[in-house]
Amino acid sequence: MIKKKSKFSLLMVQFTIGFATLLFGLSCIFNLLQYKKSIEALVPLDTVHAYINEKNPLSEKSMLNEYSNVFKQLKEKNLVEKLGLFEPMYVYDIPNPNFQEKKNESHLNILNNDSIEMLKLTLQEGTIEPLQTDIHSFENIPVVVSAALKDQYRVGQTYPRYYMNGNTDKLEKIEIKVVGVLAPSVHFWPGGSTKISDNIIYNTEFILAPQFKEFESDLTYAYNSLIQLPEHEARGVSLEQIKSVFNRNGLDLQYTTLQGEINSYNESRKVVIISTITFAAILLVLSLLGSIGAILANISTRYKDFGIYYSLGLTKNNIIRLVFGEITVIFGGSFILAAAICKILFATLFVNEALMLNVSVIAMHSPL
Repeated sequence: MIKKKSKFSLLMVQFTIGFATLLFGLSCIFNLLQYKKSIEALVPLDTVHAYINEKNPLSEKSMLNEYSNVFKQLKEKNLVEKLGLFEPMYVYDIPNPNFQEKKNESHLNILNNDSIEMLKLTLQEGTIEPLQTDIHSFENIPVVVSAALKDQYRVGQTYPRYYMNGNTDKLEKIEIKVVGVLAPSVHFWPGGSTKISDNIIYNTEFILAPQFKEFESDLTYAYNSLIQLPEHEARGVSLEQIKSVFNRNGLDLQYTTLQGEINSYNESRKVVIISTITFAAILLVLSLLGSIGAILANISTRYKDFGIYYSLGLTKNNIIRLVFGEITVIFGGSFILAAAICKILFATLFVNEALMLNVSVIAMHSPL
């Protein structure tokens, strides 16, 4: 029994490593699928993300007016069909957030009208229509919240909140009224990046509100803009015309389609996924061959044990079920242990990779 236990333990270690590696690879694949799905759920993939390549990003000079004027020119010249902008901000449920815990902080995004019209927001409760009306007051601002905030913000309820005014460095009070809860599959852009879709699948707790105040941050115009081009013109020509407007104002505009961001993201993950899946497959095949040899050798040396079982009344079917039960324990135990290891790693070492181990990943693993 001691010898058999040591052999089974070695097999479990082999299978655990193989299963863990395979689950890691499948989680990366699921990450790619979710990444594209999250973007498609918001806007068409041919939407253009434009960002300004700042010559001196450490400069304290505010470029807000320059950026704002250029974006106005794009609308006036009819170079864009829609120009969506959003500005992230933090709101607090107490008047002095500086000495409070993070639990009193919520991530709120202010969206201009074009951005709201561009988005394809799916709700599980409530309606999006109140966000499409003009807001001229800090009271009863209609908002929709992500599914992760459903228990914290109830539909139909009004909540007083405070935010830091960037112009006066003072706290301002607003009242938000929850008019809808987004579907669990809906995520939103974190913002402030040359790739607007960076970490989108990891951004699950947010509030969306219509623009109730002027944008205060340079980053809003520099990074958080999405453009829908006119349909009647060639895309290449339209983009060059847009870029020329920025060049005439001394600004270096860069742009990419959301499909391009997806392709870039997939390309960066391709080598890791292929190598991980290949390594896992080799490990599992070697482990499987080793387990078959060990089990067959174990059966051939256990004829006395089987004879005793047979004399005690066990049938051949009982003995076969016993052997298959041992194999199942090895496979099942190894898989559970591998899943637990991956879960811990995803929550610690790979927390910034937005890797997930859920029913979908396990379902992908089942056919393999």
